[in-house]
Amino acid sequence: MNPFVIHRISVDDWKEFRTLRLDALRTDPLAFGSTVERESAYTDDRWREWTRRGAEGEREATFIATGGTDGLVGMTGVFTVDRECHLWGMWVHPRQRGRGIGGRLLDATLEWIDRAGPESRVVLDVNPDQARAVALYRSRGFQFTEKETALGHDAPAIVRQMVRRGPSPSPRGRPTGFDGG
Repeated sequence: MNPFVIHRISVDDWKEFRTLRLDALRTDPLAFGSTVERESAYTDDRWREWTRRGAEGEREATFIATGGTDGLVGMTGVFTVDRECHLWGMWVHPRQRGRGIGGRLLDATLEWIDRAGPESRVVLDVNPDQARAVALYRSRGFQFTEKETALGHDAPAIVRQMVRRGPSPSPRGRPTGFDGG
């Protein structure tokens, strides 16, 4: 049995989300387009607003993984611009990796996208050196595009764009969800 629960963030999770996000930026700086220095300077109000939009927004959502006494152990989010969904912030704490949490977070996010706009194109940027992340995204129907950009805060590191069109296949080739559906 998997003791981790995947759910949409709540507005009350802002402090724990801030800690998780800063841990992610500190631990894996080449996985994100931001820095721990930049986001450490955010005000409490900014963190509250970010969390509120992820909890209540119709055009964006944040999903978190909780694990008993470990608190928040993973996250991912999505925001929508026009008819294009942008996946961001996918991260699982290193102590919890290899337990399927990342896949469950991604499935929860993709299920939300498929319900909100199944015709939407889903894009993300990934450091191509992160082989496990690339493999996870490919398992859910993402493919690389030709778009490549410098990771602004750590040149010459790059990110490459991946895109998914249409509903996401599960690893077993059928639609999936975080609720087992």
